[in-house]
This record gives sequence, C-alpha cells and structure tokens, in this order.
Amino acid sequence: MRFILTCGGSGGHINPALAVARLLRGRGHETLFIGAKAGMERDLVPREGFDIELLDVRPLSHSLSPKAAIRNVKALVTAAGAVGKAKKILKAFKPDAVLGTGGYAGFPALRAASALNIRALVHESNAHPGVTTRAAAKRADAILVGMESCRAAYKRQDRVHVTGTPVRPEFFTADRLKAREALRLDNRPVIVSLFGSQGARDMNRMVLELMKLEDGDWQHIHAAGPKRYDALSKEAAERGLVFDGATGLRMLDYISNMAEVMAAADLVVCRAGASTLAELAAAGKPAVLIPSPNVTADHQTANARMLEAAGGAAVLPEAGLTAETLYRAVKDLLKDTAKRGQMSAALKKLAVADSAERIADMMTAG
Repeated sequence: MRFILTCGGSGGHINPALAVARLLRGRGHETLFIGAKAGMERDLVPREGFDIELLDVRPLSHSLSPKAAIRNVKALVTAAGAVGKAKKILKAFKPDAVLGTGGYAGFPALRAASALNIRALVHESNAHPGVTTRAAAKRADAILVGMESCRAAYKRQDRVHVTGTPVRPEFFTADRLKAREALRLDNRPVIVSLFGSQGARDMNRMVLELMKLEDGDWQHIHAAGPKRYDALSKEAAERGLVFDGATGLRMLDYISNMAEVMAAADLVVCRAGASTLAELAAAGKPAVLIPSPNVTADHQTANARMLEAAGGAAVLPEAGLTAETLYRAVKDLLKDTAKRGQMSAALKKLAVADSAERIADMMTAG
C-alpha cells in the first residue's frame, strides 16, 4: 500500500509522523511526506531516509495587528495554491490514505485528500486541537487523539479514536546507566532543559541564569534550538559560563538523540508540547513544565495540567517566573527521590507503547 504523511512546523508535529512512517516502511509499505518549504521537516524527514515534497505554505498569525492581518491574507492565498499542488502530488502518488499529524504544513494535503475522496486521517496530540486539526476534522474519515480526555473537543465522536502519541521505541527501552556512560556523565544528578525545536528566547536566557545559580550542584544539558544557539552561546560566554565536564554544563543546538539524553536525566525542564509529554511518559521522566504562552488557545497549559493532575509533573507558568524560583523547584525535586519515583510511575501509566501500531493499523484498515 502507499501512504502520504503530512506534518510540519515543529518537531512536535514531525516526530510522531516519522514514528508511524518507520513502522509502515517496516511493514513493506511505500510512504511520501508533504511539508512546508520553511519547516524543519525539510531537514528531519530526509535524514530518516524518506522522500518529501515541499509546498509554499505559511502559518497564520494570531495577532490582531494590521501587519498580521496582511500576512494572514497572503497566507490564505498561498494556501489555496498549495492545495492545488497537493492535489497534483496525490494524483501522481495515488496514496491509499493521507495522515496529518498537525501543524499548518499539513492543511493543503488533507484538504486535497478530502477533495479527491482519498481517506484522510488526522492525529492531534494536544488537549485542545489546533487550527489545522479543527479545519481538517470536519471532513476527516478518522480523528486520532492522544488521550481519552481529548475526546470532548470534537463533535463527531463516532470518528474519534484514542491512539496515544507515537514516540520512538527507544524512549521505552533506553537504559539509564548505559546512557550516562555513553554521554560521559559523572555521578551527579542530571537535568535536561529544552523549550521546543525552535527555542524560546526568554526561557533560554533564564536557563543561563539558572546555570549560574547551580554552581556545579548537578549536571545540566540544555538544547537552545538551532536558531538561538549562536546568540545564546555568545551570551553565555559574556556571563562567564563554562561548558565542560567540571562545571557539568552542556549546551547544544538540537538534541537528536533525545531518547538517550532523557534516559540519562533525573529531571526534565521543558515546554508542554504534546509530543514532548508523550516522550516523558514513555521514558517515565519527572518534569518541571513551563507551558509556552504563545500557542493557540493556550493548549500547552491544558496539556501540562493533565500531566500534573496525573501526578507526573510540576507546572510553573512562565508569567512572573524567575530563575530563583525555577532553581528551588529543580533543587527540591532532585532532593526528593521518593517523589520523583512516584512521578515516574504515574507517567508510565499514561504511556501508550503501541501508539504507532494503532495508527498504522487504522491507515491500512481502509
């Protein structure tokens, strides 16, 4: 069988699609990706050995300013052209189904699939559906969600299926001691911090302040984001931060071996994107979640509160947050081994180990 997967904009949308694509490839099926020219998928997808077609499609701005309104008009005009190109791709590839895993880049292919009477499946990991999901769900043959509590967001309950959010199998199986040895970490506790594949300027700067406060108390691996790395490295040097084994501090642009790094961690400080939360659950890693305030319908806060209610995370809103407050939260959790053990157990109960299989089965069942 032949399948098209469409996603993009951020790693949180791309990684679940890649997990499903790897499984489909292992079953002998042909796959093709469709993404945006400006999205991370243009690099991440080919790196995994998959072909991708790129469309000129742009995200909508949520600002109410006149400039944003003009950009949105241009984005809508561009989207109309992208749907036409997507139709041509679908007609040439002749897929049995199209799966969208979120992000603005997926809209043209999903709309084209519906127009051509090709099965369209939409996967939404977040507690609240994004713009693309809401638009595509109206015509989708199946709506796949990350958790049971996400069902309420959709009118067409008969087409909603709980599949979990796909993550790499390594998140379930990576060994802590082997990971720490491979990463050349010593016996001090390890925290990992990241704020999305795009990075976050204010939180990146707060991490530098946090690192100054840590003073070698624990080891800290931080992913700045490819677009933020150079500027943050310069700022770190200006602050006198040294990244070496003695200080225990490391800064990367992007963590490509996240399963290994997360396995080595005692605590993760991060945003509350659904894909990241699925990885935390699979790895059973306690977290301090700082939801992004710059997302549609504040969906990251809803994601984070679900994990907090289950007992797997502490939530700190970004508004009013200081490095000192974050330092105390991290220090308190690192000292409380029993608490972290309880959080880990709660997270593992939320993990869906066969999420990719569930989605692949639905794609091939039609």
